[in-house]
Amino acid sequence: MQENILIDAHIHLALDGIDFKQARLKHKDTPDLNILRAVLRKYKSLGIRFLRDGGDNLNVSLYARELAMEEGMILRTPVYALYKKGRYGSFLGRPIADMAEFKDEFARLLSFKPDHLKIPFTGIMDFSQFGKVDAINFTFDELYYMIQSAKDKNLNVMVHAYTAVAVRMAILAGADTIEHGYFLTDDELYLMLENDTVWVPTLAPLGNLVKQNDLRFKNEIQIIEQIYAAHTQKVAKAFELGVRVAAGSDAGSHAVCHGKGFFDELDHLASTGIKKETILSAARVNGMKALNLEQHDIAIVFNNTDEVGGAS
Repeated sequence: MQENILIDAHIHLALDGIDFKQARLKHKDTPDLNILRAVLRKYKSLGIRFLRDGGDNLNVSLYARELAMEEGMILRTPVYALYKKGRYGSFLGRPIADMAEFKDEFARLLSFKPDHLKIPFTGIMDFSQFGKVDAINFTFDELYYMIQSAKDKNLNVMVHAYTAVAVRMAILAGADTIEHGYFLTDDELYLMLENDTVWVPTLAPLGNLVKQNDLRFKNEIQIIEQIYAAHTQKVAKAFELGVRVAAGSDAGSHAVCHGKGFFDELDHLASTGIKKETILSAARVNGMKALNLEQHDIAIVFNNTDEVGGAS
C-alpha cells in the first residue's frame, strides 16, 4: 500500500553522524562497499526504501546507487555537488569559479548520469549569533543559468540555502527543492506555494542537538534552541498554507544517524503540532516529487504494482 512508502529526501551516505573525518577516511581511496551495503540494509530493515543523497567528492553515493538497486531500493544522487570555489561545499563535490567552469564541469557530471543537480547556494549557520550565515555564493544570474542548464537536461535541482534572501532567489531561479531554508519569513512560504517548490526543512540536525543537550555545542545551545524554535514555527505555517514539505533528515550530519534520523525528523515535524498522518502523507507525496519518483519506480521496488496502488 501507499502507506509503505517511506522516503528520506536528504541524506549523506559519505558521513555517519558520529565522526565527520573518520567516516570519510573509510572511503578515502575507494568507497567501502561493505559499509555502504550495511547502511542501506539498515534503512531497508526500517522500511525506508527510497533515499536522496546530497552528493560527495568520494564517489560514495555513486557506488551506493548501484548497491541500492541490488538491495531492492532506490537512491537518487547528484553524484557530486557543484559549489563556488573557495566557499562551502568541498566535501560535497567539485568547485567552479565561474560559468565557464560550470559548463565544463556540468558536462563532466552528466557523464555519470546524475539524478539531479545539487547547488550549495549559501554556506552554513554560525551558532554564535541568531541569523548569522555564510555569504551567498552565486549571483542570481549564475544560479538561474545553472538551474536552467539542468532543466534542459531534464534534471531536478536541489538547492542548499539558508536565509530568506537566498531562498527567495533560489525559488525565483527555478529550484525544485529548497534544502534547510532556515530564517524564512512568510513571504518565502507563499512563494514556494506559488511555484510548487518542495521544502526539505531538515529539522533533525538542530532538533537532535537540542533534545540531547549536546556538550559539543554547550556554549551555543541557547542560540541553537532559538533557531530551532523559529524554524519549527515556520514549518508549522508551511503545513497550514499547504506548502509541499518533504521529510529529509540530513542523516550523516552530526548527531543524525542513518535510518534512525528519518524517524527523528518525523518526530521533530510532529513537534510543530501537525498530525502524524498529515506528516506521513506529506513525506510520501512530496518525497516522491523531490526524488522524481514515478509509479513504475515504486512498483519495481515493491515488485508488485497492486501493493502500492495509485501514487500521487
